[in-house]
Amino acid sequence: MPESGYYEKRPRREHQEFLVQGLLGRASVSDVERIDDFRFVVTRNGKSTIRVYLTNQYILGITDAMEILGAAPDTTCIASTMTYNQYSPEAKAYCRERGVGLFHSAELFSAVRFDGDRFVDYVRPKGR
Repeated sequence: MPESGYYEKRPRREHQEFLVQGLLGRASVSDVERIDDFRFVVTRNGKSTIRVYLTNQYILGITDAMEILGAAPDTTCIASTMTYNQYSPEAKAYCRERGVGLFHSAELFSAVRFDGDRFVDYVRPKGR
């Protein structure tokens, strides 16, 4: 049966589990609480809590970032489900200006080691 766009922005259950298990596998993460299909609270050892908004948007632009932050203003990080999804440089800059990290899930797995600007500005070594 066709999905009729149901997962256009909504992360699939397996992507949610990938995020949770990937984060829990990091030494700096002590807990991940799933709020709903999109929102997760990541508790870290000795660092600030991250409020993640997980999206399956294929190409996340500035309008999408504005929409997400308008709907979930307590968000401190937007994560795209998979590395084949993309985000625009404008969306990254928009989030950075607001102190919000914008990452693919795999980038987030490394960024969780950092706090503050080092978290928000994190770029994977291969992308530097």
